[in-house]
Amino acid sequence: MSEIEKPGIPLSRGAQRILERAVQIQQERQHETLCVHHWLLALLERHGPMSESMASGLEASSLQAYIEEELKKGETGEPLDAEELRQRAARWAASRGAKQPAERDLAAIILQEAGYPLTGKAFVEAADLSNAPATSASSDDPSLRQGGPAKSAARARRPTPTLEQFGKDLTRAARENRLSPMVGREEELDLVIETLCRRTKRNPALVGPAGVGKTTIVEGLAHRIVAGQVPEMLRDARILAIQPSTLVAGASVHGELEKRMQALLTEASQDGILLFIDEVHSIIGVGGAAGTGDIASLLKPALARGDLACIAATTDDEYRRFIEPDPALERRFQPIRVYELSPEQTLDILRALREEFQRLRGVSVGEETLRWLVDFAQRYMRNRYFPDKAVDLLEQCVAHALAQSRKEVLITDVETVAQRMVGMPLVLSDRLPILRERLLESALLSEEEITTLVNRLKVTVSGLDLRPNRPNAVALLVSEAAEHSESLSEIIAEALFQSASRVVTIDFSRFTQAHDLTMLLGAPPGYVGFSETVPLHQVAQTPWCVLRCENVDACHPQVLEVLHQALASGLITDARGKRIYLSDTVVLLTADIEAESRRKTGYRNVKEPASADYEQAAEAKLGEDFAAQIDVICVGASNSEAAMRRWLRENLLSDLSRRYRARGMEVQWDDSLIDWFLSRQSDNASRMEWERLVDEHLSGALIPFLPPVDAKESPSYVVKYRDGSVQVETLPTTERS
Repeated sequence: MSEIEKPGIPLSRGAQRILERAVQIQQERQHETLCVHHWLLALLERHGPMSESMASGLEASSLQAYIEEELKKGETGEPLDAEELRQRAARWAASRGAKQPAERDLAAIILQEAGYPLTGKAFVEAADLSNAPATSASSDDPSLRQGGPAKSAARARRPTPTLEQFGKDLTRAARENRLSPMVGREEELDLVIETLCRRTKRNPALVGPAGVGKTTIVEGLAHRIVAGQVPEMLRDARILAIQPSTLVAGASVHGELEKRMQALLTEASQDGILLFIDEVHSIIGVGGAAGTGDIASLLKPALARGDLACIAATTDDEYRRFIEPDPALERRFQPIRVYELSPEQTLDILRALREEFQRLRGVSVGEETLRWLVDFAQRYMRNRYFPDKAVDLLEQCVAHALAQSRKEVLITDVETVAQRMVGMPLVLSDRLPILRERLLESALLSEEEITTLVNRLKVTVSGLDLRPNRPNAVALLVSEAAEHSESLSEIIAEALFQSASRVVTIDFSRFTQAHDLTMLLGAPPGYVGFSETVPLHQVAQTPWCVLRCENVDACHPQVLEVLHQALASGLITDARGKRIYLSDTVVLLTADIEAESRRKTGYRNVKEPASADYEQAAEAKLGEDFAAQIDVICVGASNSEAAMRRWLRENLLSDLSRRYRARGMEVQWDDSLIDWFLSRQSDNASRMEWERLVDEHLSGALIPFLPPVDAKESPSYVVKYRDGSVQVETLPTTERS
């Protein structure tokens, strides 16, 4: 005898159709027992709008799709046979004075069995049910003796279609071994568990820099729940991670976001559901105006009532900028500070990941390689935090080994990947001889100044200085050296970092007022230009660079003090609260400073002042504290004619030769031309004056000799000064280089 044919309490015609459809669904899916999901699907198919009006937070279409998926997986819910439903529906109908159960009576029982709280009139009827008259059902019915239709509810028994649609079940992922193990965060995890066990304000907020492992702590909680290593009130709980941006996607119709949030909060408010919102600051202003129609304003009432338990995560800066200004939201959370792990703790994490890579990818990584990665990340990736930067390096090295069809990560792989990720030579000390050679060739600094600068870099690039957070070198360029600061910065960038483009230039003469700090650090939030970039942001993108700060003596004292603190600490904080590290830069400062003992009596007869004279002048102009941050003071080219001759040939005229070579013409320079230049130009001429002299006398003489574009051979010429003029002669074949 089928469930429909069994004798029992008569139902209305509409209620009978719900029963028939539920039995049909059970038979179609070949399930042995009639259960809650069968009844719920039958109800939603026939009376979706009525169900939404009776239950709080129910969204019929999404719930129907969810039940369909659950039935496909064999999840049928709690058993609920037809006769039991008839008896309970009859009691419900009697409570409102009806003679037989109708669709609404069946719906009330089914929705309560599914775990949905009733609203409106249905809730009033449920409250009065205990006073309803007895029906023809047996008084021995357990549900009647309990005075209501509801059974003792299991944890998180109600379906969660909205959470499933817009979130990710972390406990399910942990059960399926799809989450990495948590290492080194036991103390923070214990604080999270303690907070979740509170009666009120059970909403921990993990606050810390990006990459320190805030999300990993929540994943560690999921592992503990699956293993049963949590207090009784958290046993069998589910953690569902929600991204606020996914809630807004597609909610263009007015009221759609509110409807989604109501359904989500209703599902999340049941016992055994823990909501996790990563980047919680993003709920501010998403979906509507901040404080009125955004997700935060929809979430605050539920947090205030304590209807749900919510774990949040965000960075220190964003917590301070977005959460703290809203006291009503900020006081709902219990902040838990998450600090950066130590290198030793990070090494333990890498060891755990190594075993995972060995199991999943078949790639082995040696202990020495792991230690090298941690040491490299600590020294050269200061803009990022442990353990994220070390984990990122390890994963890239494993991927590189797989791409090379190898089953082991070699030290050569690690060095290649690390150099590619940070964009710099791994051993900068190997580049110092090249730097010394290039500076000597340029003749822009004296040999003593070059030696002092290179010796300073020998210590700092090896990480052996007592204050490793400071820039690798801070050089003050004065006099002739300041005039050639552009060339010097390009030479240093090319020699050290293998790219002349790694130069960031900031002209401090523009910052003459205190409010001009916005041009250096960027505009603060709420001001015009907040989203715009400033030159300092280039340092954050390419930490290994030459930072050229021009005319530092001409800026406002407050701006100079900001620069002083940046040189002393090795970092500067922009208007967005982001730290920009100068630890890997070479800083070149230029200033209009002249020592008293300096006498300009001609290039060959300059009396060079002692370095102490310039130190005293720098202290007087910039202040003692600022001058103390300067490692070397560079005055400029030495007073030897040989050095100037070498600079003209190997720097200025060499650049000109390359330009003509690109146009299909080889040019060489005779010594007579160099002699004439030295006698013609003033001894204290700037680079621009030398360039103007070259353009005036050489370009006009060489342009008539340029070959046609389609020329098959490249002619070669030598330029001489003879008989009072610049002359261009064809270079004999035997003398061509």
